[in-house]
Amino acid sequence: MPETQQVAVKRPQLHFTAKKNWINDPNGLFFDGKQYHLYFQHNPHGVGHGFMSWGHAVSTDLVNWEELPIAILHGDMADIFSGSIVVDHENTSGFGDGTVAPVVAIYTAAAKDETNQSQAIAYSLDGGITFTKYGQNPVLDRGSKDFRDPKVIRYESEQGSFWVMVAVEAIDRRVMIYRSENLKDWTELSSFGPQAAVAGIWECPDLFQLPVAGTDQLKWVLIVSLNPGGVAGGSGTQYFIGEFNGTTFTPDETQETWDSFGYESLKQGDWLDWGRDFYAGVSFHGLPLDEQTLIAWMSNWDYARELPHDGWRGSMSAARRLDLVKDSNGKFDIRQRILGLPKADVASSKANAGENRIELGSPALVELTFATSPTEPAVLSLFRADDTLISELTVESALIQHRREAGKVDHELYASNQRMPLPAGSDELDVKVLVDHGSIEILAAGGRRSLTDQLTGEAALAYATLRVATGANASFKVQELSDNALEPKA
Repeated sequence: MPETQQVAVKRPQLHFTAKKNWINDPNGLFFDGKQYHLYFQHNPHGVGHGFMSWGHAVSTDLVNWEELPIAILHGDMADIFSGSIVVDHENTSGFGDGTVAPVVAIYTAAAKDETNQSQAIAYSLDGGITFTKYGQNPVLDRGSKDFRDPKVIRYESEQGSFWVMVAVEAIDRRVMIYRSENLKDWTELSSFGPQAAVAGIWECPDLFQLPVAGTDQLKWVLIVSLNPGGVAGGSGTQYFIGEFNGTTFTPDETQETWDSFGYESLKQGDWLDWGRDFYAGVSFHGLPLDEQTLIAWMSNWDYARELPHDGWRGSMSAARRLDLVKDSNGKFDIRQRILGLPKADVASSKANAGENRIELGSPALVELTFATSPTEPAVLSLFRADDTLISELTVESALIQHRREAGKVDHELYASNQRMPLPAGSDELDVKVLVDHGSIEILAAGGRRSLTDQLTGEAALAYATLRVATGANASFKVQELSDNALEPKA
């Protein structure tokens, strides 16, 4: 679809969109003790990808966002690609004035002539509102055209603390790991990869610890986005569980590489999300380990540049709280929980054999519960008011499928069918389906599986039907999230 074609597209209620123009990767997520800060790849000049700069928005609840002026503007020679932010409480960088801790952005300076990508920094003394670019940038230059997406964390050890950066050599499918004492001078420590999925280039790494539910154990997680080669086609995000000693990341399981765009088995690899539209996710700086939170870009490079727009293009996923769950075989899964939804005591309804109609009409959370694993498929179908089918979710004992119709999108790669294998070992199954204007997010098996798809151009669907077989022990409940339900209270 041509970039200039503009159509009416209703804005999501539960997901961030910019007031106008293009957005993609979330950048520099941090919590300052009162507000969550979301920076993002942004074109200030149009709805296409280009002139990349860092937009900025803040929120107190991860749902209602206030967009602020551009934080870091592209330059004449380089665009401002993805990166991260840290609050330098100890003023190791020397940027502080003695009264406030500097907020330091670490980003990729991408040469406009595409000859180089290097890492640069900028600092803020007003809490992340305005930034000054460091006069001696770049701070890390490998002479590479594809070295990007720095994520910086503070590593704490008995021997002291220091900054650690993970960034990618995208074409090589390698995560590079560096150390610094002051955010300006960086020393290479090690690298990770290639491993597992390598059909596409690697991007947007993240390294953090997660608690293991029900224990005092912590594990390190390395997230790597890749495009193409994702499990659902096009963009995707894989993860590795292991240990990090301040120098080297060592996965619990060393995986062979595979460069096929098809997958011999749906169990091949560990995927943060099994849908088409969950990419470049990164975690927040400044939150405790038991509150690790991640936001992703809700799109896919297969079609992102051609989607219908209404003067704005692109949205973020709902914020997800993360931890780890260990199964009976000792394998760890990332568990996700959507944040920011209002709490409500909603009655559950038993699903009758045959077709059950569910009224929607506004953003809503639909929760399905199967007291015993389905012996025959259960099907949740989502319709417009004119009875046009837009989205269909099929729940089986070991698999969930989501079929997305083309709807208002004229692109050969958009209409699709996504498959998500369910973890073994449980007779009960819960499926949470968050439907907003333009998207569907499906969390199953207690959040151990996630599938995210856009429903571009669609207002919240009018109604759904749930079809279950005779003898199915299933129930459902619906929490309506009207367009004013999440407005900040006075």
